[in-house]
Amino acid sequence: MDASLIQLITDLVMAEMTRGEGQVPSPQVQAVPSSDQSRGGRPLLLVPAPAAFATIEPLLTSLREVPGVSWTAVRVAGVCEKRVGAALGNVKWVDPPLLWDDLIHSKEAVVLPVFRLEVLSRVASLLSDIPASAAAVAGVMQGVPVLASALEVDNLKRSSGRLPGPFLSLFHQHLRTVEGMGVQVLEQEALVRRLGARVSAPASAAGKGRDVITLSDLEAAARAGQKILQVVPGTIITPLAREKAAQMGIEVTYT
Repeated sequence: MDASLIQLITDLVMAEMTRGEGQVPSPQVQAVPSSDQSRGGRPLLLVPAPAAFATIEPLLTSLREVPGVSWTAVRVAGVCEKRVGAALGNVKWVDPPLLWDDLIHSKEAVVLPVFRLEVLSRVASLLSDIPASAAAVAGVMQGVPVLASALEVDNLKRSSGRLPGPFLSLFHQHLRTVEGMGVQVLEQEALVRRLGARVSAPASAAGKGRDVITLSDLEAAARAGQKILQVVPGTIITPLAREKAAQMGIEVTYT
């Protein structure tokens, strides 16, 4: 190699090294906190469904009193953001994502303030074609607690005397399915209390295995004189155990 070329390369390398010695090291790039973290508070996701506002207003007003919460709400056609925001307080609104995993994985819980029949049936069938069911299914799959208002469910139960038997059978089948998946269908006061403390995922969703209620469990409850057997969300009830429970007059409910 030509000596002049070698000298040129050497000079360039030495100049670069000398310049590096006088430089202040670049600061490390700090991660930018997520919007939920920067706003502070426990991150909860609200996913409404179209309904008369009077139906969900009492629950939203009660949820406003839960301390230390940072609410993110999903925009849904037919839901008035201004009225929801006025009842719930400070809310960050987002559009329904194409992939729900990124939105849900950082949340402490998914809250469905109205659990209409079409939402219930879609969750039971693992359909994700509307925001409420998509969020619920994604939450179940990721082990994020899903809490749903029991108001519409209770209204259907109260109307059971006027409804056809096959309809009621399918309704109860869907309800048992979603509760077995770990979705917590709670009355307003219970839902607010549950959110008042940090929400933990059901044992089954957390990968600890599912409890199973069998005939032996029901026989033990009957011997103890129990009429109501409470189990945690995610517990599996075998068909034989459920049939036997009805025969024994024992109601199996999720806590």
